[in-house]
Amino acid sequence: MKNAQRSQLFLWRGCSLVIGPGIDSRFHAHFATQLTWGLDAPFQARLAPDLPWITTRAAIFGSNQPHQIHCEASLLAHLFIELPQRSPAAHSVLVADYDSAAGFAAVRDGLVPARHGGLDLQQAGQLAQDWLACTTLHDRARPGFDHRISQALASIAAHPVQQPLSGAELAASVHLSASRFTHLFRQQTGLSLSRYLLWSRLMAAVDAVARGDNMTHAAHGAGFADLAHMSRTFRNTFGVVPSELQKMAIAFKREEK
Repeated sequence: MKNAQRSQLFLWRGCSLVIGPGIDSRFHAHFATQLTWGLDAPFQARLAPDLPWITTRAAIFGSNQPHQIHCEASLLAHLFIELPQRSPAAHSVLVADYDSAAGFAAVRDGLVPARHGGLDLQQAGQLAQDWLACTTLHDRARPGFDHRISQALASIAAHPVQQPLSGAELAASVHLSASRFTHLFRQQTGLSLSRYLLWSRLMAAVDAVARGDNMTHAAHGAGFADLAHMSRTFRNTFGVVPSELQKMAIAFKREEK
Protein backbone atom coordinates (compact mmCIF):
# COMPACT_ATOMS: atom_id res chain seq x y z
CA MET A 1 0.00 0.00 0.00
CA LYS A 2 1.29 3.45 -0.86
CA ASN A 3 2.39 5.74 1.95
CA ALA A 4 -0.40 8.26 2.69
CA GLN A 5 1.96 10.96 3.94
CA ARG A 6 1.56 14.31 2.24
CA SER A 7 4.52 15.43 0.15
CA GLN A 8 6.35 18.66 0.91
CA LEU A 9 7.76 21.03 -1.71
CA PHE A 10 10.30 23.72 -0.81
CA LEU A 11 11.00 26.17 -3.59
CA TRP A 12 13.71 28.79 -3.99
CA ARG A 13 15.12 30.59 -7.01
CA GLY A 14 17.52 28.07 -8.52
CA CYS A 15 16.71 25.13 -6.26
CA SER A 16 13.78 23.03 -5.08
CA LEU A 17 13.41 20.15 -2.64
CA VAL A 18 10.59 17.58 -2.69
CA ILE A 19 10.13 15.14 0.18
CA GLY A 20 7.38 12.56 0.31
CA PRO A 21 6.09 9.19 -0.84
CA GLY A 22 7.59 8.06 -4.10
CA ILE A 23 5.52 8.68 -7.20
CA ASP A 24 6.03 6.31 -10.11
CA SER A 25 6.92 8.46 -13.09
CA ARG A 26 6.85 8.17 -16.86
CA PHE A 27 10.08 8.67 -18.76
CA HIS A 28 10.84 12.38 -18.64
CA ALA A 29 13.73 14.83 -18.75
CA HIS A 30 14.38 18.34 -17.46
CA PHE A 31 17.40 20.60 -17.49
CA ALA A 32 17.77 20.70 -13.70
CA THR A 33 20.22 18.24 -12.22
CA GLN A 34 18.26 15.98 -9.88
CA LEU A 35 19.53 14.19 -6.78
CA THR A 36 17.22 11.52 -5.34
CA TRP A 37 17.67 9.67 -2.06
CA GLY A 38 15.51 7.00 -0.43
CA LEU A 39 14.78 8.10 3.12
CA ASP A 40 13.84 4.67 4.46
CA ALA A 41 14.47 2.20 1.63
CA PRO A 42 16.00 1.86 -1.84
CA PHE A 43 14.02 2.64 -4.99
CA GLN A 44 14.35 1.62 -8.63
CA ALA A 45 15.43 3.76 -11.57
CA ARG A 46 16.41 3.39 -15.21
CA LEU A 47 17.56 5.64 -18.04
CA ALA A 48 15.88 3.96 -21.02
CA PRO A 49 12.89 1.64 -21.57
CA ASP A 50 15.15 -1.14 -22.87
CA LEU A 51 17.51 -0.99 -19.86
CA PRO A 52 16.96 -3.01 -16.68
CA TRP A 53 15.74 -1.41 -13.49
CA ILE A 54 18.55 -0.60 -11.05
CA THR A 55 17.88 -0.75 -7.32
CA THR A 56 19.58 2.13 -5.53
CA ARG A 57 19.39 4.31 -2.43
CA ALA A 58 21.08 7.38 -3.97
CA ALA A 59 21.01 8.59 -7.57
CA ILE A 60 21.92 11.58 -9.74
CA PHE A 61 19.96 12.36 -12.90
CA GLY A 62 21.87 14.66 -15.22
CA SER A 63 20.49 17.63 -17.07
CA ASN A 64 18.26 16.65 -20.02
CA GLN A 65 18.79 12.93 -19.25
CA PRO A 66 15.55 10.95 -19.65
CA HIS A 67 14.85 8.80 -16.61
CA GLN A 68 12.12 6.94 -14.80
CA ILE A 69 11.62 6.14 -11.12
CA HIS A 70 9.64 3.29 -9.59
CA CYS A 71 9.07 2.73 -5.88
CA GLU A 72 6.66 0.92 -3.62
CA ALA A 73 6.00 2.57 -0.27
CA SER A 74 9.24 4.36 0.51
CA LEU A 75 9.75 8.06 1.15
CA LEU A 76 12.00 9.85 -1.30
CA ALA A 77 13.81 13.19 -1.24
CA HIS A 78 14.49 14.92 -4.57
CA LEU A 79 16.78 17.93 -4.86
CA PHE A 80 16.47 19.84 -8.16
CA ILE A 81 19.43 22.10 -8.90
CA GLU A 82 18.85 24.76 -11.53
CA LEU A 83 21.20 27.28 -13.11
CA PRO A 84 23.73 28.61 -12.42
CA GLN A 85 24.22 26.38 -9.37
CA ARG A 86 24.96 23.19 -11.25
CA SER A 87 27.81 21.98 -13.38
CA PRO A 88 26.63 21.44 -16.96
CA ALA A 89 28.91 18.40 -17.11
CA ALA A 90 26.95 16.47 -14.46
CA HIS A 91 26.08 12.96 -15.66
CA SER A 92 23.47 10.51 -14.46
CA VAL A 93 24.70 8.05 -11.84
CA LEU A 94 22.09 5.52 -10.75
CA VAL A 95 24.20 4.25 -7.85
CA ALA A 96 25.72 7.43 -6.45
CA ASP A 97 27.97 7.69 -3.41
CA TYR A 98 27.15 11.13 -1.99
CA ASP A 99 25.24 9.47 0.87
CA SER A 100 28.50 7.94 2.10
CA ALA A 101 30.15 11.37 2.51
CA ALA A 102 30.71 12.44 6.10
CA GLY A 103 28.59 15.54 5.67
CA PHE A 104 25.55 13.56 4.54
CA ALA A 105 24.93 12.46 8.13
CA ALA A 106 23.58 15.96 8.79
CA VAL A 107 21.22 15.58 5.82
CA ARG A 108 19.95 12.20 7.05
CA ASP A 109 19.38 13.57 10.55
CA GLY A 110 17.77 16.73 9.21
CA LEU A 111 15.28 14.77 7.13
CA VAL A 112 13.88 12.96 10.17
CA PRO A 113 11.34 15.74 10.94
CA ALA A 114 10.22 15.62 7.30
CA ARG A 115 8.63 12.24 7.93
CA HIS A 116 6.04 14.04 10.03
CA GLY A 117 5.82 17.28 8.07
CA GLY A 118 7.91 19.10 10.65
CA LEU A 119 10.45 20.78 8.36
CA ASP A 120 10.39 24.53 7.74
CA LEU A 121 11.79 26.51 4.81
CA GLN A 122 14.96 27.59 6.61
CA GLN A 123 15.77 24.04 7.73
CA ALA A 124 15.06 22.71 4.24
CA GLY A 125 17.40 25.32 2.73
CA GLN A 126 20.21 24.24 5.04
CA LEU A 127 19.60 20.60 4.14
CA ALA A 128 19.79 21.46 0.45
CA GLN A 129 23.13 23.20 0.92
CA ASP A 130 24.50 20.36 3.07
CA TRP A 131 23.40 17.86 0.43
CA LEU A 132 25.03 19.84 -2.37
CA ALA A 133 28.25 20.06 -0.37
CA CYS A 134 28.46 16.26 -0.47
CA THR A 135 28.63 16.31 -4.27
CA THR A 136 30.77 17.90 -6.98
CA LEU A 137 27.84 20.21 -7.80
CA HIS A 138 28.22 22.56 -4.83
CA ASP A 139 30.29 25.29 -6.50
CA ARG A 140 27.59 27.96 -6.87
CA ALA A 141 29.92 30.50 -8.49
CA ARG A 142 31.41 28.20 -11.08
CA PRO A 143 34.75 29.55 -12.34
CA GLY A 144 34.45 30.80 -15.89
CA PHE A 145 30.69 31.40 -15.79
CA ASP A 146 30.26 34.43 -18.03
CA HIS A 147 28.99 37.50 -16.17
CA ARG A 148 26.84 38.47 -19.17
CA ILE A 149 24.88 35.24 -18.90
CA SER A 150 24.56 35.72 -15.14
CA GLN A 151 23.18 39.20 -15.88
CA ALA A 152 20.73 37.78 -18.43
CA LEU A 153 19.53 35.14 -15.96
CA ALA A 154 18.94 37.86 -13.37
CA SER A 155 16.95 39.87 -15.92
CA ILE A 156 14.79 36.85 -16.73
CA ALA A 157 14.13 36.27 -13.04
CA ALA A 158 13.09 39.89 -12.50
CA HIS A 159 10.79 40.11 -15.55
CA PRO A 160 7.09 39.07 -15.57
CA VAL A 161 6.94 35.50 -16.80
CA GLN A 162 3.82 36.19 -18.88
CA GLN A 163 5.81 38.59 -21.06
CA PRO A 164 9.30 37.11 -21.28
CA LEU A 165 12.16 39.10 -22.69
CA SER A 166 13.12 38.06 -26.19
CA GLY A 167 16.55 36.77 -27.11
CA ALA A 168 17.19 40.02 -28.97
CA GLU A 169 16.28 42.11 -25.92
CA LEU A 170 18.45 40.03 -23.63
CA ALA A 171 21.32 40.17 -26.11
CA ALA A 172 21.07 43.95 -26.34
CA SER A 173 21.01 44.28 -22.55
CA VAL A 174 24.43 42.61 -22.32
CA HIS A 175 25.79 44.26 -25.48
CA LEU A 176 25.96 41.13 -27.65
CA SER A 177 24.52 40.30 -31.05
CA ALA A 178 21.51 37.98 -30.97
CA SER A 179 23.46 35.14 -32.59
CA ARG A 180 26.42 35.51 -30.23
CA PHE A 181 24.13 35.67 -27.20
CA THR A 182 22.23 32.54 -28.29
CA HIS A 183 25.48 30.64 -28.78
CA LEU A 184 26.96 31.82 -25.48
CA PHE A 185 23.77 31.05 -23.53
CA ARG A 186 23.73 27.48 -24.77
CA GLN A 187 27.48 27.10 -24.26
CA GLN A 188 27.32 28.36 -20.68
CA THR A 189 24.09 26.74 -19.55
CA GLY A 190 23.85 23.60 -21.65
CA LEU A 191 20.40 24.40 -23.03
CA SER A 192 18.59 26.79 -25.30
CA LEU A 193 17.06 30.04 -24.10
CA SER A 194 13.59 28.75 -24.98
CA ARG A 195 14.04 25.69 -22.74
CA TYR A 196 15.21 27.83 -19.87
CA LEU A 197 12.23 30.17 -20.27
CA LEU A 198 9.88 27.17 -20.34
CA TRP A 199 11.34 25.93 -17.05
CA SER A 200 10.88 29.42 -15.57
CA ARG A 201 7.22 29.36 -16.57
CA LEU A 202 6.71 25.97 -14.93
CA MET A 203 8.33 27.28 -11.75
CA ALA A 204 6.06 30.33 -11.89
CA ALA A 205 3.03 28.04 -12.08
CA VAL A 206 4.23 26.07 -9.05
CA ASP A 207 4.79 29.37 -7.26
CA ALA A 208 1.23 30.47 -8.05
CA VAL A 209 -0.24 27.24 -6.69
CA ALA A 210 1.83 27.74 -3.54
CA ARG A 211 0.25 31.20 -3.18
CA GLY A 212 -3.22 29.67 -3.34
CA ASP A 213 -4.20 30.02 -7.02
CA ASN A 214 -6.16 27.23 -8.67
CA MET A 215 -4.53 25.30 -11.47
CA THR A 216 -6.26 27.21 -14.29
CA HIS A 217 -5.24 30.61 -12.94
CA ALA A 218 -1.72 29.31 -12.32
CA ALA A 219 -1.48 28.17 -15.94
CA HIS A 220 -2.67 31.48 -17.35
CA GLY A 221 -0.52 33.48 -14.95
CA ALA A 222 2.56 31.55 -16.08
CA GLY A 223 1.87 32.33 -19.72
CA PHE A 224 0.42 29.00 -20.86
CA ALA A 225 -2.45 29.05 -23.35
CA ASP A 226 -4.63 26.96 -21.03
CA LEU A 227 -4.48 24.32 -18.31
CA ALA A 228 -4.20 21.50 -20.84
CA HIS A 229 -1.09 23.11 -22.35
CA MET A 230 0.54 23.44 -18.93
CA SER A 231 -0.46 19.89 -17.97
CA ARG A 232 1.18 18.41 -21.07
CA THR A 233 4.31 20.45 -20.53
CA PHE A 234 4.46 19.62 -16.82
CA ARG A 235 4.01 15.90 -17.41
CA ASN A 236 6.58 15.82 -20.21
CA THR A 237 9.04 17.61 -17.92
CA PHE A 238 8.47 15.92 -14.55
CA GLY A 239 6.73 12.68 -15.49
CA VAL A 240 3.67 13.38 -13.34
CA VAL A 241 0.55 15.51 -13.74
CA PRO A 242 0.49 19.01 -12.16
CA SER A 243 -2.47 18.06 -9.96
CA GLU A 244 0.14 16.36 -7.78
CA LEU A 245 1.00 19.89 -6.62
CA GLN A 246 -2.37 20.13 -4.93
CA LYS A 247 -1.44 17.14 -2.77
CA MET A 248 1.69 18.86 -1.48
CA ALA A 249 2.45 21.21 1.37
CA ILE A 250 4.33 23.96 -0.50
CA ALA A 251 6.73 26.45 1.03
CA PHE A 252 8.64 28.98 -1.05
CA LYS A 253 10.91 31.96 -0.62
CA ARG A 254 9.49 35.16 -2.05
CA GLU A 255 11.87 37.22 -4.10
CA GLU A 256 13.16 40.40 -2.52
CA LYS A 257 11.71 43.55 -4.13
